[in-house]
Amino acid sequence: MKILRKDIDQNITLNSEDTFKTDLGWQDNAEEMEKEVLENIINPVQNFETVRYIHKPYVNSSGLTQTDIWFKFNFLSGATYVQDYEPTGLSAKENALMLRQTTESFFRLEFYKTPNNVSPDRTNRRLVFSKNLSLPLGEKFYYTVLNDYIFKPVFMGSNYRNKENMYFFWFQDDSALNEETLTGDTFYMTAKFFNAEDGSITDFVTSNLTTEVNESSNMYYKMVINKSDYSYQIYRYSGTTGSRIGESNDPIIFFERKT
Repeated sequence: MKILRKDIDQNITLNSEDTFKTDLGWQDNAEEMEKEVLENIINPVQNFETVRYIHKPYVNSSGLTQTDIWFKFNFLSGATYVQDYEPTGLSAKENALMLRQTTESFFRLEFYKTPNNVSPDRTNRRLVFSKNLSLPLGEKFYYTVLNDYIFKPVFMGSNYRNKENMYFFWFQDDSALNEETLTGDTFYMTAKFFNAEDGSITDFVTSNLTTEVNESSNMYYKMVINKSDYSYQIYRYSGTTGSRIGESNDPIIFFERKT
């Protein structure tokens, strides 16, 4: 419609049934919006599948490729650290006989994540995974005093033996978590011992400290997963990332925290 300018008055006549359709498409848009909202609320398509990560293969001192992972735990006997359960109150005889207080005692490896992978402490860490290592999963040797076998706080996880501490399970696509504090490929690992003899819980540090413990740098090892080959590696950690650890000639070592 075109209106020509004239010096005389002009009138525009519109039929009362005409409409300019200013709401054209509103209903379609509302229906599409409703559909999107319902899809996000009801059965959203998100990938919550977890996959198994294995300790990344390494070459040992003999030139052989291995995937096993080693843990050793040290308890305080007076002022000395020993790889023995005696300081916990679990006697060698209880150990050999595998009494209830022995079989129900266990180590727990705890894996945490932190916001933006900052150094972990009890104020910012989030527990996301854990693994229990019971005494009978550990190494055993023949104890001549009792003429019987007893277990030591040493664990070797492999595809064929003690595999409980071998595998780590995590999301293949962690975008489904929708939380920045849980996404990413970095984890921090620490350990505790749950003693069924007296109900006590023991914390561990990552080195034989003679000074006060700094939680962020003295209690955790760092673990990084690789979502391409589904493997993980564990590193020394003291606020900064150190060398790889966990191999047969360089095991992951925990020391009972001094109180």
